[in-house]
Amino acid sequence: MEYRFLIVEDSLLVAMDIEDAVHRSGHDVVGIAPDMTVALNYTRETDIAFVDVRLADGETGPEIAKTLAEFGIIVIMITGNPGLVASGVSGVVGVMAKPLTDQASMDLIQFAVDRKNGRQGTPPARLRLFH
Repeated sequence: MEYRFLIVEDSLLVAMDIEDAVHRSGHDVVGIAPDMTVALNYTRETDIAFVDVRLADGETGPEIAKTLAEFGIIVIMITGNPGLVASGVSGVVGVMAKPLTDQASMDLIQFAVDRKNGRQGTPPARLRLFH
């Protein structure tokens, strides 16, 4: 089954790397959002979201992630600052530190898809689960 991913990331190069990995995994990217306003426009068409902490509008990633999770979206934080969400974010699966290797991206995508399908899946080595 093909899932729809939202990438909430203000670095276009990072977002494009993740987008490429999503496409190679056989899924679709509904959008790349650099901030909260853009990200929340995709709530109805997103199955899975990868969300950075620090975005174009500040450290709004945790709030965006919590809101997306309330819509039933599988959310994983991907950030260079994992300590900023060390205590967890309500409804969010976990956090993975950047930078991501190609293999780490592919593993993270598969793990997110497994979670969306109701399976535990195998978390990538660097993913810290919140629950």
